[in-house]
Amino acid sequence: MSCDDLLPGRPAHETVQPLEFGPIAPYYDELMQDVPYASWVSYVQRLLTQWELRPNRVLDLACGTGTLSELLHRQGYRVTGVDLSPDMIAVARHKALQKRLPITYYVQDAADLDLPEKDFHLCVSLFDSLNYILKPSRLACAIQRVAAHLVPGGLFLFDMNSEYALANQFFTQDNLNTDARLRYDWDSVYLPEQRLCRVDMRFWYREDNGSVRTFHEVHWQYAYREEEVRTMLQEAGFQQVRTYHAYTLRPPHATTDRIFYAARKSR
Repeated sequence: MSCDDLLPGRPAHETVQPLEFGPIAPYYDELMQDVPYASWVSYVQRLLTQWELRPNRVLDLACGTGTLSELLHRQGYRVTGVDLSPDMIAVARHKALQKRLPITYYVQDAADLDLPEKDFHLCVSLFDSLNYILKPSRLACAIQRVAAHLVPGGLFLFDMNSEYALANQFFTQDNLNTDARLRYDWDSVYLPEQRLCRVDMRFWYREDNGSVRTFHEVHWQYAYREEEVRTMLQEAGFQQVRTYHAYTLRPPHATTDRIFYAARKSR
């Protein structure tokens, strides 16, 4: 299976041209300020306990502006962050420099991941980042590249939005009736034949001088199915695979909106 396969259901001349995680990068932390990062880290720790893993070196794949990387560092892990967006990594590096944190950040595509270090005990990729890989062949390559960077017995933890969530417009939301400096209005459309969700994101940011900056991003996500992801993991050498309804130890069900995957690389 080639990493250059076309998007399923798309003709050869038609491609998706995402415009995402560029203009929003300087304001991303403000956008995510209500996200309970600490709770996510606690859930990761809960899964690590269940899998009886005490990692040392951790890879944060699709790390964004590095907020999660910093929290993992505070847990005592040696953390490396990777993201496709140069703008997001620039913010992460600036924060690490200001706080004097020994976190190394790289700009790389997950499907072409090739780091100097290939001895990670744990790779995490959170906040539905892998849904942004729009070609199944590219996701399969990303999983293979993660496996190549993990030690035998290493663990890959990640979450994905389910097709149920994308089809039911969970991305359609706004924050307009507020005095917040950053306001937004998001509209999502699901294309069932292609299993693609397009999210038009409009933002308004109030500067210190009172002027308002307006910008727009277009985000795309692909609706992966659990059995497809399981197959990709197994083919990449992850022999033990478990899935969870978000933030629990229960298996996912028909209306699960976010699925967590835990996969152990064969020893």
